[in-house]
Amino acid sequence: MNLADLKELLQRDQVGRQVLATVLLLALVYAAFAALKYWIGKRVKRPEARQSYWGLVRNVAILLGTALIGAVWLEELKTVSLLLTGLFAALLVANREIFLGLAGRILLASAEPYRIGDRIRINDLCGDVIDIGLLTTRLMEVAYDGVELQSTGRILTIPHIWLADHAVVNSTIGHAYVWDEISLAFPLDVDGAAVAGLLEGEATTLLGPELAEAQHEVDRLAQVYASRSPPVAPIAYARVMYHVSGHQVLQLTLRFSVPTRRRRDLSSRVLLHLLAALKSRGIPLYTSPYDTVPKR
Repeated sequence: MNLADLKELLQRDQVGRQVLATVLLLALVYAAFAALKYWIGKRVKRPEARQSYWGLVRNVAILLGTALIGAVWLEELKTVSLLLTGLFAALLVANREIFLGLAGRILLASAEPYRIGDRIRINDLCGDVIDIGLLTTRLMEVAYDGVELQSTGRILTIPHIWLADHAVVNSTIGHAYVWDEISLAFPLDVDGAAVAGLLEGEATTLLGPELAEAQHEVDRLAQVYASRSPPVAPIAYARVMYHVSGHQVLQLTLRFSVPTRRRRDLSSRVLLHLLAALKSRGIPLYTSPYDTVPKR
């Protein structure tokens, strides 16, 4: 056996060891990932936190596996570095969406506009985040028509490339409360202050436990962000409007805080409760507020 043959044999042995090492590393990384996923599934009971930890472990396993395999083949990668550079540039041109999606994932990890369990709206799609992958995020769709409505049960998949092109509206970041309004119109000669006080009092009684939790959440948000949230307690605002018939009416708008995921339910209950309270006291409504226009 001459020197050339010996060198070729050693090279083949080296490549064989590298292939074996690659397979072993992949097996070890996958086994560690599976074990951690199983352990998290047993220990973490809250679904949002469990899903978030699973996503973190999955991404770390992918990055760790890539780094370890790169270390095994480092010398070969150095040899073909120029070729790899050209190949990378070609892939970047041909697969622009994939690389922009990865850039969006990096933005998501650094800026964190949403997490597992948040309710978000992006590019006219609304839903609850149920999974965050490398290139896409999955949402449980929520119907949207100016406000969040009910869950449709459908799964939406949004590409992370959208994060660079569209604003993300997060309804639950910081706290899970939003502010809703109910407008009612009354004859102009009604005692506006008394009716406003009635609306505020009835809504406060109905929403008592929710208001206490909302105040706690808003106070906690102020300790983290420089936020100035509106009062959580119901407040009624008055303004004079013109009815389509030309008559003036007094419109009272009740503003109050409700949990984002119960907005439709609680707003409906508050409205029905207020209508019953007004009827029991003999206070007449003038007309639907949607048939009025602002006074000029």
